[in-house]
Amino acid sequence: MKFNRKLLFFPAVIVGIIILIVAIETRPQVPTKPAGDRAKPVKVMAMKLTPIAPEAIGFGQASAKFEWTAIAEVSGKVVYRNPNLERGRVLKAGTEVLRIDPLDYELKLVQAKADLSSSETQLKKLAIEFSNNKSSLAIEKNRLTLSETELKRLQDLRNKKVASQSDVDTQQQAYLAQRKLVQDSENKVTLYPDERKVAQALVEVNKAKVKEAERALAKTSIVLPRDLRISSVDIELNQVVNLQQNMLTAQGLDVMEVEAQVSIHDMQLLTQSLADKQGADARFPDLSRLQASVSVSSGSYTAIWPAKVTRVSDSVDPTHATIGVILEIQQGAKGMPTPTASMISGMLLRAKIEGVQSPQWVIPEMALHGNKVYLFEDGKLKILPVSVQYRRDQKVIVSGDFKAEDRLILNDLLPALSGMQLKLEKVADEAKSAEDAA
Repeated sequence: MKFNRKLLFFPAVIVGIIILIVAIETRPQVPTKPAGDRAKPVKVMAMKLTPIAPEAIGFGQASAKFEWTAIAEVSGKVVYRNPNLERGRVLKAGTEVLRIDPLDYELKLVQAKADLSSSETQLKKLAIEFSNNKSSLAIEKNRLTLSETELKRLQDLRNKKVASQSDVDTQQQAYLAQRKLVQDSENKVTLYPDERKVAQALVEVNKAKVKEAERALAKTSIVLPRDLRISSVDIELNQVVNLQQNMLTAQGLDVMEVEAQVSIHDMQLLTQSLADKQGADARFPDLSRLQASVSVSSGSYTAIWPAKVTRVSDSVDPTHATIGVILEIQQGAKGMPTPTASMISGMLLRAKIEGVQSPQWVIPEMALHGNKVYLFEDGKLKILPVSVQYRRDQKVIVSGDFKAEDRLILNDLLPALSGMQLKLEKVADEAKSAEDAA
């Protein structure tokens, strides 16, 4: 009888199943962890509103606020050039730097004064003539009265056949001649006010010519109006200058300006910090309330100047999409790094502008996860969406549905599931947490 080996398969399977069941039933029990032990440890900080201000950083070149250009207002040959008239020199106010040949203008002044003297003499002469004409008129009127009386007497005698007709005619002619003299004198007296106005106007014209000649003569001497640093000289001794020709350019020393280019976002934050203090309807914020400083660094040399924000540029730089903020820097003011520190035109400066402080939610950079933060709430994870307002000094200023004393998680949780179990590793106040974050 032949044995079928396939029949051995089923008993072997049954034996294996029995052995597996016995092994499972007889294995020792492995202790399981309680649910609380699986909670992830986290480090937190208490949330509170902190006074902080936005800060903007920009760069720009220094330039003098006051720039003076000497433009020739008269023409002529330069007969004097100050030996110290050189680029970079600092000259005091009142220093004569150039002189144009004054001879022609001195002659014009003498001629103008002579014309003025002549017109004044003519005015005085008219006054004397007026006085004489008034006296003459009175005399001629008396003569006319006498002539008229004599004419009437002769006419009466002629009627009585005592006087001849020729005597009457002669007296008639004398009377008419006297009337003409009286009329001429009256005309002269009547015309005097108009003649005086003309003479007075001529005097005023000549006075104006004298002043014009004096101004022209004064313009031959080029004098600095204030302490200035010479930046360019375009004239030489014995050179002939024409009207409106640029001769030199100089810059003021007391106030410098910097147009710092800052991002539009940063500028919006600065103006918003002013609006928060002044009220939402403040359309014209007081930029002078912004705190600012400028600095330059070259190798081991560093200088910092306090600055004042005065205005904002009228347009945006299309290349860099930035807006210019104009700052003024008083030279020689308190707060200068050294007594000899001086700002020079063209110097590349770093400007720091700080807005007005306001209470904000401030968190470390490490506590921000995209646009969310993690909060520790009743031993569980709460994920809160936030909006980033700005960053400063490795801190992030955010806005969100925070409450005072909310506990912010500083750890990075992977994975981060809302409601997951957590436990406190360490509780730190904001200052300590910020130190740890740094």
